[in-house]
Amino acid sequence: MKPENERNRGLETDAYRDVQSLAGTRDRLRILQVLSESPHAQSELEERVDVHRTTLRRNLRELQQRDWITERSGKVYELTPGGEIVLSSFADLLRDVESAAKLGSFLSKIPREFPVDVDVLSSGEIAVNGFDVPFAAVNEFTSFIERADRLRLCVPAINPKYTSVLAQRESATNIEILGPEKCFETVVQTEPAEFDALQRSETVRMIGIDEYPSYGICIGENRCMIVAYNDESGIHGVLAFDDSVSDIGRWAKERYASFKRPENRTETY
Repeated sequence: MKPENERNRGLETDAYRDVQSLAGTRDRLRILQVLSESPHAQSELEERVDVHRTTLRRNLRELQQRDWITERSGKVYELTPGGEIVLSSFADLLRDVESAAKLGSFLSKIPREFPVDVDVLSSGEIAVNGFDVPFAAVNEFTSFIERADRLRLCVPAINPKYTSVLAQRESATNIEILGPEKCFETVVQTEPAEFDALQRSETVRMIGIDEYPSYGICIGENRCMIVAYNDESGIHGVLAFDDSVSDIGRWAKERYASFKRPENRTETY
């Protein structure tokens, strides 16, 4: 009988080859995806997968050898139960790898000593610019502002675009913004009309602080968000959590209160 570690190596090698078979070309994965809808004739697969007939035949043979698909009469192919499991597992793997890549990119832009556990962070809804769409994180941040009935923001910088959104929302949203004086000075210079509207509003409070946040904190009624910034002080990625009374929600409120402590305030606008 083979030792346990030797058997495990054999399983890992087989699994690795299976993953490699699907990861090596999108064509095989696409074939499995099409066949998961219903059985297809070879001619239909050629059109749906959009590959040369010779390439399609080679991939079909590979998938048949692994017992992931089977051939009926008339060159009609269908997914086997094993193929269904492999396709589902591979889809989960791709999602996990994508989530890990996004989280890694997000974490690269916040301090290494960030006090929240990675497992907790991985439970949030993440958006990072450039993975899905160029401005995925920016769009999520803007949407957060637009949907909030009560909004508390602690940010190192305020983009003029967000100033416009905040100015449009000031009559319907109770807003409090914390940030270094420099970020408010920038808004005064770039968007004086919007800043004036925010300053005159009875539902908006802007507070300068004697500290530069290395990440942003956004708190709504039932939702909170952590914001990572790039080297140019633009939004790089966001992590959103639905329950503002969860552990991460409580942490966000405590951290916000720490930034807002009286001895840290320098100016109220």
